[in-house]
Amino acid sequence: MNDQQTWIQAVKIASDHYDQLPTMIRAELDVLINEIMRFKEQLSEFALSSGSADICRTCGGKCCLNGKYHFSVDLWAYRNTLLEPILPDFTAYQRCPYSCGPGCLMPPRFRPMTCVVFNCELIENQMKPSQCKTLYSICEDHHGYHPRYCCH
Repeated sequence: MNDQQTWIQAVKIASDHYDQLPTMIRAELDVLINEIMRFKEQLSEFALSSGSADICRTCGGKCCLNGKYHFSVDLWAYRNTLLEPILPDFTAYQRCPYSCGPGCLMPPRFRPMTCVVFNCELIENQMKPSQCKTLYSICEDHHGYHPRYCCH
């Protein structure tokens, strides 16, 4: 099975599992998914306000070399919002299949958490120390996660 077939199968399986959840469980899951989506948007703002869109576009997404393996509950976020998931390009050798010339195909709220919380040194060097401290604090408070790199 190639990557495109695997993607199609994963989208179908995720959608089928979501649809089969009992109504109460799905409602609880939807609340959590919406919270996660808002959290991702909040985290993304730190990087975007530091110029990540231009930095990433210029770099070409070297951090995304293995991006195809980061999807998880993000497929349920698409299902929750009744939007069709993006169609990745698995022929894009040496870069994330979810990216294109202008950048990521997904709005920040749909991106895998790994993509949202990782900021390379080029981005972090543009962040104010207070932004880094807030970003790290948010990550630790919500996920017990502390990024590998420290700002400044």
